[in-house]
This record gives sequence, structure tokens and C-alpha cells, in this order.
Amino acid sequence: MCNTPRSFLQDELPKGSGARVCFGCGADNVHGLRIKSWAEKGKCLCRFHPEPHHTAFPGVVNGGVIATVLDCHGIWTAVAYYREKYGKAVMFVTRKLTVEYLKPTPLGPELILEGRAVREGGRSVTVELEMRAGNEVTARAELVGVRLEDE
Repeated sequence: MCNTPRSFLQDELPKGSGARVCFGCGADNVHGLRIKSWAEKGKCLCRFHPEPHHTAFPGVVNGGVIATVLDCHGIWTAVAYYREKYGKAVMFVTRKLTVEYLKPTPLGPELILEGRAVREGGRSVTVELEMRAGNEVTARAELVGVRLEDE
């Protein structure tokens, strides 16, 4: 379904970077979700494998975990968009996240996330996100990310 990425965006963060401890995507957070995102043809993709402790009730992923995965992947979508458009790597933080849960997200299969930047204004980038389990879209989200000041 998805090509194997050449590199993950999260792996480009230098050791000791504050973002490496993020619960959703931080490589240095041993208790986190450790999602990995990559840019591909104008979009950003992620595979997430929910584990039994991510359960809301038997066989279904917890809504907070779903929101966290969408949130972090949305931020990395904004980062990838900005880097491609302006040639600079900068970090974003979430201003607003709206999640629509379309149907229960099953615990078993690999989940595929897709994000696309749809608007830019000032320091913000708006991203539309979709989560799929197999061919079923289980959640959609819109994230507004705010670029941290360049230093």
C-alpha cells in the first residue's frame, strides 16, 4: 500500500533535542508511541501499530491514543510542508486539533495515517489528516500548527 520510506522525519532530530521526548513521536521517550512519519509526493504518511495497552475496550483503540497519533503526525506534516516549500527545517506546535471519530478503530491491523497541508497563514499551517485501518477510514482530523520562531 505504501512505499518504504527512505528516512523518517523524526529521526532527523538531533540527539538532545527537546522534541525527542514527545509522548507521540519522541524517539527518547521509552513510554511513548514513537510514531514515524515520512514525506512522499506532497503528503506525509505514517504507519502505526496499536498495542493491547492502547485499548479503549476489547478490540478497539482508545480515542486519546488516536488523537495523539493524529496530533503528532499532523505536526510532522506541517514540518515536511514547510521544509519542502522554504528549504528550512523548523518545528511546529499544535494550536488546534479537531478529531472526527467515524467508526471504532480496530486494535489488530496496522493503521495508516495520511496528512496534507491545505492552508498557510502567517506562522500557521493547517493540515488535514486521515486514519485508515485497511480500506476503512476510521478517523479524520484537522490540525492547525504554529511555527516556532526561528532562532
